[in-house]
Amino acid sequence: MSFFSHVLFWIVILLCGLLLIGVWLTWTAENSNSQKAFIAGTTPKPALDGFYKGTVGNQQTAWLGKRFDADSASGINVFDGGGRMNTERQPFKTYYGKGLRDKKLNVLVVDYDIPANSFWLRHIRDEIVQIGKDHYLGKLQFRFIGFTFTLGYFELKINED
Repeated sequence: MSFFSHVLFWIVILLCGLLLIGVWLTWTAENSNSQKAFIAGTTPKPALDGFYKGTVGNQQTAWLGKRFDADSASGINVFDGGGRMNTERQPFKTYYGKGLRDKKLNVLVVDYDIPANSFWLRHIRDEIVQIGKDHYLGKLQFRFIGFTFTLGYFELKINED
């Protein structure tokens, strides 16, 4: 077997492994209580505007939430600067549309497919629904070679600080 054949073989094995992980993560997420709450949610109206504090289950993360600008239909993620000022990165555009996996559900789309983002981030799409007064549930999805994988959920609430 040639060097090229060996490399191709391992690339195929790696892609198959990643595909299986994506299928498992999607199956787990789509069969969770978060998914039940997500499909019971409603389209966020009016459009989100300002900073919304974010949480991912009970996990401690550097991600603090999202800052939305309703006028420009855009926003950016806010992260803990590690003792320094908070940092803003990973800009996105927003618009209303149907869910990628929940095709009957109208959602607020948070789309990272813009030139300012890196190649891998441009495959991410969040979908947000309202689940209570000033309380939102988001679904994190990854689009790759024609597949949409659900990687998890996050919550947003109006920052009252």
